[in-house]
Amino acid sequence: MSGTSQDLQWLLVRTNTAFLVKQQGLPRIFTREPSNLRQIHSYTYSGLVNDKRVGVEAAHGGRGVVITTRKSKAASNAIKGSSSTTTIKKGGSRRTAGAVASVIGKRGYRSDLLKDAVARSSAILKTQRPKGRKEPPARKVRGTGARKALFKSQAAAEQETSA
Repeated sequence: MSGTSQDLQWLLVRTNTAFLVKQQGLPRIFTREPSNLRQIHSYTYSGLVNDKRVGVEAAHGGRGVVITTRKSKAASNAIKGSSSTTTIKKGGSRRTAGAVASVIGKRGYRSDLLKDAVARSSAILKTQRPKGRKEPPARKVRGTGARKALFKSQAAAEQETSA
């Protein structure tokens, strides 16, 4: 649909697309579009019909975020050079959120999707954190009597292992 307007494309795509997720009991229709930040089937968030589309995905290395934007002035039938990607791997979640905000909102690309892009990037980084809890440090012995008893028990354990 190279020469058609975004509105006409939305009218054609909104009822029939392979990305739709309809289920009974869900209050709205969801989508699995690659460049849809909120996964909500809506013209605002659609990555299929908007000339300025934004995608935030996990980086391939397991750490970091990849931001994909479409160049709005690129030819509609061009594939090569029509999108730009920015990979953010270093730094923590705050640095990543700031970088996403500067790429999407502060430079005037799609400032209406700024909060959604930052939320998506922080959710991706949260899933990339190592799982599990740290072991709590051993409790320190308090008092001279308790220390003496601890040293006696350690000395007895050493004698049993050496004997």
